Amino acid sequence: MNSMIQEWADLDLNVHMYIQEFQGKTVDRKRRPVLLLGMDTRAITFLSDLVLPVSSTMLIGLDVEDRQVCLRLQASLQWKQPFGELTLYHSSLHIQQEQTLYITGQLNNMLREVQFPSVSRFAYEKAAEQPNLQETYHYIDFTI
Repeated sequence: MNSMIQEWADLDLNVHMYIQEFQGKTVDRKRRPVLLLGMDTRAITFLSDLVLPVSSTMLIGLDVEDRQVCLRLQASLQWKQPFGELTLYHSSLHIQQEQTLYITGQLNNMLREVQFPSVSRFAYEKAAEQPNLQETYHYIDFTI
């Protein structure tokens, strides 16, 4: 296993992926850690050391875990792209209504843990108009 992949498994919010179903048949689940790059209530994007086919007959499972909860999600791969030695995947989620609240909460937690100052779009655009501004601001477009 790639050493970077092992580091992902030790994060506070970690994600493990497994193939749940292929061509209508259940697959024996063997989880692999992946690096979560983006998630909302409809899609999830992650890096993996596995190279999987993008197939409408494959259903993957994703376990999104923090220190208290493990949320089990189902997804279908939409596209993939090589990313160095890894593969970048984008998947559409098949979620239930109650899972939406957990995902929204996790996204809010991630936003609070951002290590650089962030401001609203209005404040960001106003700051960009001032060339002598000492502090650098970053805008985060966060929509659910």
